Amino acid sequence: MKNKLYSPYQISNMSEAQIRKEYSKLRSVANKRLSRLEKQGLGMTARTGYKFPTIKNIEESSKATVASELADVSKFLRDPRTTVTGEKQFIADFKEMMSEKGYADLVTDVEQIYRTIEFMEEIRETNNNKVLPSGDALDALQQAERLKIPMDKFKENIDLFVQHLDELEDIKPTKGGRKFSSQRLNALIRKWK
Repeated sequence: MKNKLYSPYQISNMSEAQIRKEYSKLRSVANKRLSRLEKQGLGMTARTGYKFPTIKNIEESSKATVASELADVSKFLRDPRTTVTGEKQFIADFKEMMSEKGYADLVTDVEQIYRTIEFMEEIRETNNNKVLPSGDALDALQQAERLKIPMDKFKENIDLFVQHLDELEDIKPTKGGRKFSSQRLNALIRKWK
């Protein structure tokens, strides 16, 4: 089933009744997909038990709010990862890519794959990719996994690192070409604590 992507322009030309009807229809399909993914233990969103809310449960269910929810649910349904097959393919591709780059130990099972993805997304969102390039962030995560550092403690260390960014501008890259090897990162964190 190819789902229509509702743009704000298209939605603005719909009546409130049409928006509500279409949202309810797509919400039902989306929640079924989320349930299938959840049963398989797949999907970042599905694993949280998230479900798209009914119109009645949407706060301030005005036309604009429901229109926004319609745009979100239609975007969700167009993502290939919202199907079990699509998510399994994504996991296989991600695992292969990470293994090729030398990070096989970060993708040994589905739980670890999602933890790695979640960590990378958090780093990108929180620090706008300015703190650690992806390779350095993965190296640091790999080191934390090897040393069995709990994820919350590790993220706390990354936050500490971010607070001292201005001190790091003149750091020269290591022989491997990276500015922040996991050893250098650990030494800096010990210094700042």
